Amino acid sequence: NEQIYNQASEGTKVIYALHYAGLIPAGPGKSHQSVRDISLLGALPNITIVQPASAEETSAFLAWAVEGADESVAIRLVIGPSPRRIRFEGALRVGRGNVLREGTDGIAFAYGPVMLNELLIAAETLGRRLQVVGMPWLNRIDSAWLADLVEPFGEIFVIEDHAPVGALADAIRRALDGRSVTVFGVEGWPVCGTPAEALRFHGLDGATLADRIAVVLGTRIRS
Repeated sequence: NEQIYNQASEGTKVIYALHYAGLIPAGPGKSHQSVRDISLLGALPNITIVQPASAEETSAFLAWAVEGADESVAIRLVIGPSPRRIRFEGALRVGRGNVLREGTDGIAFAYGPVMLNELLIAAETLGRRLQVVGMPWLNRIDSAWLADLVEPFGEIFVIEDHAPVGALADAIRRALDGRSVTVFGVEGWPVCGTPAEALRFHGLDGATLADRIAVVLGTRIRS
């Protein structure tokens, strides 16, 4: 942390590849589960933090970091294969995400292949009630785009592959200035175990997320 802090204060541009981002894999334990890095780096004024959800999006972000960014960039990367292929369409637009699934009652944001997969599972369980947005920009948000996107929805959710403070949900709250946001993230110390065990323990597996979101939406999931 100290080395990055000193580098950032010099105003030079560095691209950081942050491996072992988030809760999974959970087997090696908490020393290999980075769930506080967004809050640490987000406290610095001149570092953009992103997390792609696919190989294509990773390539696009690396190219942007090298050729387009005018400040340091931290690219969070998960270790291991993606649980599903997340579509990446079009060019990167700073501060804007992509709608992955349309919905009617609530809108939910997530990032990275792990949490987007679990959120999509939850949305599939809930039917058409939940809109899913892949939001790879974790501390840079286009406020006008966001306000237009969430305006039709009564409930806003953020699924964090991180502690529930200091990450995307807080950035969205600041950008919306007044809208309520429900955040589900890695509470407490991240547990060790299989990916399924760790996700279930923290209430971040698709089935549990569907239940938690349904409570907020006031819906009942049919068994």
